[in-house]
Amino acid sequence: MMRALYSSVSGLKTHQTKMDVIGNNIANVNTVGFKSSRTTFSTMMYQNMSFASGANVQTGKGGVNAKQIGLGATFASTAVDIDTGGASESTGKAFDLKLSDKNSTSFYIVNTGTENVFTRAGAFYVDGAGNLCMESTGYQVMGWQVDANGNIRKDTVTPLRIMSADNQTSNPEYTTKAMCTGILDDNSSNVNSDKGYAMNLTFYDNLGYSYTAKFAAQKIGDPKNGKYTINLADIIDSNGKSILSDDTVGLADLFGGGQGSCVDITDSYKVADGMGNSLGALANQTADPTDQTLLYNYTSDYINEILGPDDKSKHLPSGLTVRIKVNPNGNPLAPAEVKVFDTSGAEVTLDQTKYGDWINVNGSNNIQKITNAKDELKQMIQSGQISKSDTAANTYEVSGNTLKKLAEKYNLQKTNLPGGDPKALITVDPATGEIQTIAWENPGTGTDLLDPAELLTATNTDLLTNYLSQGYINISASEANKLGVFTTELPVDAEIRYVPGEKGAWSYTVVTPAKDGYEIQFSTADGSLTYIGSDGNKSQTLRLSNYRTEGNQFSDIEIDFSTLKNLSNGGSSTGAMSPGNAGEGEGKRVGAMIGLSVDQSGMIYGSYSNGNTTLLGQIAVARFANASGLESIGENCYRTTMNSGQFDGIGVEMDSDGSTIDSGTLEMSNVDLATEFTMMITTQRGYQANSRVISTSDSILEELVNLKR
Repeated sequence: MMRALYSSVSGLKTHQTKMDVIGNNIANVNTVGFKSSRTTFSTMMYQNMSFASGANVQTGKGGVNAKQIGLGATFASTAVDIDTGGASESTGKAFDLKLSDKNSTSFYIVNTGTENVFTRAGAFYVDGAGNLCMESTGYQVMGWQVDANGNIRKDTVTPLRIMSADNQTSNPEYTTKAMCTGILDDNSSNVNSDKGYAMNLTFYDNLGYSYTAKFAAQKIGDPKNGKYTINLADIIDSNGKSILSDDTVGLADLFGGGQGSCVDITDSYKVADGMGNSLGALANQTADPTDQTLLYNYTSDYINEILGPDDKSKHLPSGLTVRIKVNPNGNPLAPAEVKVFDTSGAEVTLDQTKYGDWINVNGSNNIQKITNAKDELKQMIQSGQISKSDTAANTYEVSGNTLKKLAEKYNLQKTNLPGGDPKALITVDPATGEIQTIAWENPGTGTDLLDPAELLTATNTDLLTNYLSQGYINISASEANKLGVFTTELPVDAEIRYVPGEKGAWSYTVVTPAKDGYEIQFSTADGSLTYIGSDGNKSQTLRLSNYRTEGNQFSDIEIDFSTLKNLSNGGSSTGAMSPGNAGEGEGKRVGAMIGLSVDQSGMIYGSYSNGNTTLLGQIAVARFANASGLESIGENCYRTTMNSGQFDGIGVEMDSDGSTIDSGTLEMSNVDLATEFTMMITTQRGYQANSRVISTSDSILEELVNLKR
């Protein structure tokens, strides 16, 4: 009877242990990464009342089984359901990480300060020292570091310090590529102006400082011929100061193609208060040292405008400079000395068979424009300014005031008009349109009376020396910068064109140098770019490598013009420059860390305000031959045992077998409440049955004692 009592007691103990395990499972139903356990029982030793005997052939007696009485149950083992994953809980936090296993069970490797242990609980955070740690314990998460080349170095795992002083910022990058896109419209006013159409390119040096290169596009030549120029107007730093104001490098050194158009950049530079006289003094210092003569310059376009013949085929080509010498007191030499230069500064000899009737330079003759009153009257008739007479055919009436103005212009001796409302009659050859005669309708009488017929032979010679006040003197931008003439320093090779003006009404213009810039040719068939600078070339380089020979913080920037077009766009140009080309060479300023992320292989990336993304490390995982053999040490952690397999100190990559690490998600407990409650019912029944055996055995013993009564 005592055996029954003790067997039942062992049954109570084993079922109590099972209930303890069930209670632990249910207690951890919401514990992150918890793995449920189950218990197994085994029988205790058996008491042999008699041993088994075999059959005896001689006596013919059969064998007898052993007589054994069991002595109860014992707790055999707990089995952890390590391979079954828990449900996913979405949190949205970058460092809530769930291990989604494919073929084998993985564990994060964390360090307690004394040893590496393992966990499935992926609730991590970054501590004050920048280390990735477990939220619950502060244990440091282990992984692989990044080498000097930015690649993961898969050696012994070490703590992942993902926010160190070194990676709080991302290094800047200088700009190496750019694009010029959009439309240049021939009908937009800015492309036809002296200032051109402005386009700015923002770029970075190797320290992350930003600069702005100012470009200008100008229409040149005949309308709809597809020809433009692109000039570099200046490069300014983030403080608005030109970086080209010293004596070492100029605009033409950086973008010099010698095909530009001397863009007017005056608006960017103002004479400082009280420095107007200094500008005039610099103009006087430009005298020829051999004879102290000043050199007055005129653009060929201006010469064509004031002196050019009506036949535009005989006009000077654009881009030439006409220069005349003036003695120190401001008067032209006699005879005048005039020369012509091209954009490179080389002297040009003009074809006298083409220009000889109005210009004869490279010698000692002046530029002149000979006009006659007869041609002016003819133009007035053709334009309708002089009306036909009603009295006779092929006759026109012209007012006396018109004739008086012509007489004064052509310096006739007699300019008085007849009395009344004088008018003259002009007869014209109907076949040729040439004027034949001109006379007063009512001659009248008086002294110095104008004879209209004299206008038919009157001529006037207009000379370049009559326009000295409109010529400009070139002033060195470098000298102006040294004196602080302008509120903002000029590029060292910019041209300052100082115009003395009449009665001290001086003015100035600042233009890009003639050696700066490139010609652009567009197709007249579809408006696409044909070339920039030379045939077949659709890009040009901003040669910033010329900026300094040593310690240059810039890189050359290749500017792609291939997508720039010349089209009608409602009179509006949209051309614009932007750094980078197809996502390359954009350049970047210094970036501050603005975010961290983990990909499915466990690689940790830092995101920066300059758009960079940098690899900071990789989370390594551990796998074991018998994961259920790990020893649970509490705090959601496990330690290796003799039966689990050992950790090699290196770990494996999570996605090596197709498994993933899911960011923003936690693995919940894999406890199944339905199973646990069912097991609880069966455990209760087993416990209850064992208690009944004890109470029954007790009753039998009581009856035995009562026999003595």
